Amino acid sequence: MKSRSLLINYSGYPTSLHAFFPDNGLAVLAGSLKSQGHATRILDYNTIDVMDLLPRELGERLYSLRQGNEGRSGELERIRVEIDRIQDEDIERKASEISAAAVREKAGFIGMKLWTGKGFENCIKLANGIKKRLPHLPIFGGGPHVDYFRERIYKVTGVFDALAVGEGEETIVALAESVAAKKGYGAVPNLIFRDGAEIITTRERRLEDLSLSFPVYDAETYPALSGNKKLKMFISEFSRGCPFKCHFCGHSMKSGARWRCKTSEHILKEFRHVIENHGTRIFRNGDSNTPGFLIKDVAEKIISQGLGIEYALISHINNLDQGSFDTLKRSGCFSIFFGIESGNQKHLDRYINKGLNLERAKKTIRDCKKDGLFTVASFVYPPPGGTEETDCDTFAFIKETRPDAVYVCAPIVSPRSEWGDFPEKYGIELSAKYFDDLMFFTPALCLPPTLWRPLEYRINGRHFSEIALESTAFAKRLEDEGLLTQVMDDTALVSRHCAMGYLEFRDKVGHYLIIGDRESMGAIIEKINESARLDQYAVARANN
Repeated sequence: MKSRSLLINYSGYPTSLHAFFPDNGLAVLAGSLKSQGHATRILDYNTIDVMDLLPRELGERLYSLRQGNEGRSGELERIRVEIDRIQDEDIERKASEISAAAVREKAGFIGMKLWTGKGFENCIKLANGIKKRLPHLPIFGGGPHVDYFRERIYKVTGVFDALAVGEGEETIVALAESVAAKKGYGAVPNLIFRDGAEIITTRERRLEDLSLSFPVYDAETYPALSGNKKLKMFISEFSRGCPFKCHFCGHSMKSGARWRCKTSEHILKEFRHVIENHGTRIFRNGDSNTPGFLIKDVAEKIISQGLGIEYALISHINNLDQGSFDTLKRSGCFSIFFGIESGNQKHLDRYINKGLNLERAKKTIRDCKKDGLFTVASFVYPPPGGTEETDCDTFAFIKETRPDAVYVCAPIVSPRSEWGDFPEKYGIELSAKYFDDLMFFTPALCLPPTLWRPLEYRINGRHFSEIALESTAFAKRLEDEGLLTQVMDDTALVSRHCAMGYLEFRDKVGHYLIIGDRESMGAIIEKINESARLDQYAVARANN
């Protein structure tokens, strides 16, 4: 027996450009369901329309706070209360709309991507609104938020009938079959659910054959991709798992400590699916850490088959050698992101466990830049275990290598990470409710960390407000040295298609998001989408 379902993406008002990207995870789940004969549709509300939730007058007040006007905390809270009221009204409208669609389409269940922070709170409200109207319709939650917080979610809400952890391709199909057959969830892998007062966790299983994972982006399945309501930079997945066990990251716990790879042929097939449906040519590799041999194999096939795409890439310093960068550039790789985190080798080994040599990192950054790749390096600042010496070394490393952009990350302690599991080893103090609070913590990326709601933790004896001030000051110090900061690899690529400089693009996008300028933000998205079409690419190639 086959099922029908709706897959929902709703987080509320966006805090970064990434909110407008197509959702690869839901597209993969839709592909899995449809491949087994189940009907589904993706209702993605993270479109340009969501900017209507911030009235311009409130946005202008918010912007004045960013500029450093006095009385910021009280005014910011008043703005938040008003935005929450407007957003709650929108959630009620969306709950009614989704409920009506579920009845109309005879949906047997709803799958909802859970976001962290304010998005998680909004997902709970939306699910409650649907349950109020359709109390017997199962609602399942999934996504990275569940991977990290797992059973803890049931401490704050019972609205989700089950939570899917890990990889969802097999899980979503098994859930669809269980719903259609009116069976329980005990035989479904990768699931957490309540049975009375007891929380049940089923066996975890990772997908070995990644050819079973294929995102579906056709307009019938994913209607939000029609027109220019989404920014059509599509996420491409090459591999899963990570053999590096960085102390701040829980990814190896989530996806495994060894690489599982798609074939290069399968990856190019996914590229072609997007090109055929949307004509776009820009992609962002969404892996945590893709092995170098696969990156190079994909690049060589893109060249040999004349695919004509551009893409941004995340990698590890150890994964690529000098001979790879020219091939990457010729294949259409525009930008590459490396996590360096610290410029002091002893500190890097003891507190970060990045598994990289800083001398090699210097050479890799130089080689990338020499071959014309826009190179982004990220650093955690101020880091656990940081001293005046490590701070000076990090600053000196950045000044010497001069990446095209530096991304400064305030330290956030994640569950299922070494820092989160053993904080005392790294000079970290977490309050008893830290991880509960973290579920609702929103890093508002268009605002400085000093305007984020604080977390109850200390690093090196300093509380959140001090950490936020230091992180902001470090980025400002780098900017004063003529270095570009807070621009990611994907942001650099899309800014090219908007005919803006990187700094101008960063600042304008941040400004439009803060003040709620839907018209200007929509114009940027439309311009990027138009530029990214293959016919435009052919013209550009002919002119070079």
